[in-house]
Amino acid sequence: MQMWKPHLAACRLARVAVAVAGIIGFGLAAEAQEFPEPGRPITLINHFAPGGVNLQSVQDFAPFLEKYLGGRINIETIEGAAGLIGYNNVFARPADGYTIIGASSTNGPYIYPHLAETAPPWKYEDWVTLGIYSDIPNSGMIVLKDSPYQTFSDFIKAAKEHPGEITMGTIGPGRIEDVQIVELQQFFGIEVNRVFYDSGGTLFTDLLTGDLDVIVSTTTQYVDNPDVEIMTLLAYEMADNFPYPDLHTLADYQEELGYDVKDLKTLGTNQFNTFFVRAGLPDETYAKLVEAMKQIVADPEWREKVKGYRFPAYYPPEEARVIFDRINEGVAELAVGITK
Repeated sequence: MQMWKPHLAACRLARVAVAVAGIIGFGLAAEAQEFPEPGRPITLINHFAPGGVNLQSVQDFAPFLEKYLGGRINIETIEGAAGLIGYNNVFARPADGYTIIGASSTNGPYIYPHLAETAPPWKYEDWVTLGIYSDIPNSGMIVLKDSPYQTFSDFIKAAKEHPGEITMGTIGPGRIEDVQIVELQQFFGIEVNRVFYDSGGTLFTDLLTGDLDVIVSTTTQYVDNPDVEIMTLLAYEMADNFPYPDLHTLADYQEELGYDVKDLKTLGTNQFNTFFVRAGLPDETYAKLVEAMKQIVADPEWREKVKGYRFPAYYPPEEARVIFDRINEGVAELAVGITK
């Protein structure tokens, strides 16, 4: 019977070893789940040129992320290729939640894979959103005050009567405005002359000089401009508290032109803003980032700080994803109409 004792002892040692390993493993797991780690900063990426509203947005977010996450926030600018270089750079970093990058209705992971001249090394599903933090029907069509196209109906009728004679400008290529013009032509059966610009400044200048008949751009910056008219917002509707209720949306022309605004894919996309991180980060980390976003959008101090250029509204990730999925599908479908 003595022969069993070593086996029993070994079993006891094994149980002790397993217990100790479990305790150590639990401690390591707990340590690994701490976010942010003490002394390790989180980086917010500005993926456009310095001096623009994108940089201002991340600068205004940084102190509030520090407030609600308890860590230090760094800001890094990585510009190029209409924002794509920044995304490629973030994708090359670990999926750990320590690098956050912005997006909007005009740029993001639902746009670049379909419109970039060089396909990115990632796909739409490689990113997860922290939720939408600003939503405003802001993209639209702008014309000169004395333009013959004062309404969207005027524009559609003239484009049908004179195919290819109306010149439209937008920033691009590589942004959602590209596919919006494609959808505009396909959906309404018209043909326009498209011109791409590197910046909003030169785009607007050429509208003022008469080199362009219509531009597609953000609209609220032109509300008080005495030289131009906002023909229509490229949106289905506007919120009850939208600051410019007298502006038109595409819903206003349905009866006259005989269409259902709900059949539009990209033309009715509001100007939203969001942040993304790489998919695959720990669930606990992701939950903390999402909760911080929700708290920031509800913070009166942040809302006051950004009210001049953002329209605070919170959509949780699951609701935001529905919007992004629709854009991703619409852009993929319409991108075939764009010559790269």
